[in-house]
Amino acid sequence: MKSKLGKALLTTVGALAVAGIAAPAYAHVDAGGGAAGFITVDRPFVAGEQAGFAATDHVFTAGHEGGWVSSHDLGGGAEGLAHIG
Repeated sequence: MKSKLGKALLTTVGALAVAGIAAPAYAHVDAGGGAAGFITVDRPFVAGEQAGFAATDHVFTAGHEGGWVSSHDLGGGAEGLAHIG
């Protein structure tokens, strides 16, 4: 889970860097995101998700990932997009 969170953080920082490089000095820049998690030890279970976006007048990037782990199973996934134009 830490590895996925680290990759998502690097992706967000990279997207913001691309947005900053691609944006002229007068461009509008927006960024946002959030994360949530749940842990219980009664029946071992951990779940979490996070999402973020970065945008300028001509560049938009977004991503979302989530995952869960129990004492016997695990699952999750990630997705993202980038639009320049």
